[in-house]
Amino acid sequence: MYNVGWARSVLGKRSMKKRPRILLLFAPPMKKPRLGELGEEIAPPLGVLYLAGALRNRFPDIDITVLDGLRVGFQESWKVIDDVAPDFLGLSFYTTSAEGAYELARRTKRHFPQTIVVAGGPHATALPEESLRTGAIDVVVRGEGEITLCELVDLWLSRGADWQLDCGKVDGLALLADHGSVVTTKPRAHITPLDALPFPARDLIEMDAYRGFYLSKARPETSMVMSRGCPFSCTFCSNAVWKLSKPLVRMRSPENVVSEMKQLRTAFGIREVFDHADEFNSDVAAGEAIAKALRKSDLGLYWKTQVRAYPLPPRLVKAMAEAGCWYVHLGIESGNGATLKGIGKHVTTEQVRDACKILKDHGIRVHGLFMLFNVWEENGEVRFEGVEETHHTLAFADELASHGLLDYMGWSVTTPYPGSKLYDIALRHDLIKPHLRGAWEKWLLEETFVMQLPGLSDHDMARAKSKGSLLRAKLLLRSGHVNPRELGYIARKGLKLIGNELKAFKKGH
Repeated sequence: MYNVGWARSVLGKRSMKKRPRILLLFAPPMKKPRLGELGEEIAPPLGVLYLAGALRNRFPDIDITVLDGLRVGFQESWKVIDDVAPDFLGLSFYTTSAEGAYELARRTKRHFPQTIVVAGGPHATALPEESLRTGAIDVVVRGEGEITLCELVDLWLSRGADWQLDCGKVDGLALLADHGSVVTTKPRAHITPLDALPFPARDLIEMDAYRGFYLSKARPETSMVMSRGCPFSCTFCSNAVWKLSKPLVRMRSPENVVSEMKQLRTAFGIREVFDHADEFNSDVAAGEAIAKALRKSDLGLYWKTQVRAYPLPPRLVKAMAEAGCWYVHLGIESGNGATLKGIGKHVTTEQVRDACKILKDHGIRVHGLFMLFNVWEENGEVRFEGVEETHHTLAFADELASHGLLDYMGWSVTTPYPGSKLYDIALRHDLIKPHLRGAWEKWLLEETFVMQLPGLSDHDMARAKSKGSLLRAKLLLRSGHVNPRELGYIARKGLKLIGNELKAFKKGH
């Protein structure tokens, strides 16, 4: 139980009548994206929902509010903070939402000085000092947050105003010392087994507000994660949250996965699930066991997942297909062998072809994920794909599609997000454009190329983007699984892309 005497003296008269209030906010950028660049209308924020589930399980007498700031926007997020007047505010955010998160933290401290503000998530884990130097964030949770946050709340409730004095005993934190330097506590050990975690507290949000992925067989759809982590360390990957401790990969048990899917089916009417874990085949045996358990459960759910090209044995794919998996995201990244080696992908183009063939042989649709203008480092020298190599990647995608091995494609321009090896490379070689350094929200713009690569102009990159956009549209239009409600959105985004690329083209002339 919490310290009632301390709560009354510190939190004021309003707190005498109410239980302690915790607000967990998936923070938005200052300006809401116009066309869903952050996926804010597709799926609920599982990270903060997992945190809410863990807190509710540990502290049933505390009021917990969850808000998806990405979906409602900055102004509405502030209105909710102002209305709830939380005693404890947890902010989780992407890099492109960092400026919005910091401004919400500053406003909170101005209006509610006693509120404890904690930051976590990918960006805060990667750059804890930046978060702490705002002067409005009391402590940063680094890495996996469920146990760390529970211990912090326990400390706050038991020690009152002196809670920070014992923060050194809590693993997985970063905070400012009295002399102004940033100190970190021992890295938090990863949670094992994952089955020990309560399911995400989805009842605390409006599940109907999320439309699901634009490619689907059944509605309503939602997301879940069947594992955490990845055994590899690709240059571009910024998911530092799972890299601070070991084991690098943890799979949920088949029984636990089936149990959550049953809850989704019965409590929320879900008919399709997207597993957003890094790779379903990180552990082939565990993945096969999950697939067989799903088939045996006979839930009648379709599902999608993400895989890497190798290892992907036919027996695993067969089990997935028999269990209702109809679609995968396949991380391909490049059609150039030297690039795949340079960025640490640990696959070859032949393995990509083989993976696509195995998936297609079992009736699973393949959405290839590519990156344009990949960057890496060799012997201290920066290396990158130019126009020719990038066009070769797009030609490789077109070849796969023409042979019936690729159904859809998505791509992004390589961007050095904090937490990745690529970010460190970009800093060492001064690749980030000066006006974008630390201006995280500008990284959201479709027309923005964050890095300036030697000998490449924005015009060159825009032309490659145009070619990629046309190829993506060609595959999408013939797919047959686009949700009709998404056609307007897809058309608007396509027009915006064309407009942005025309601007870049004119600028290049």
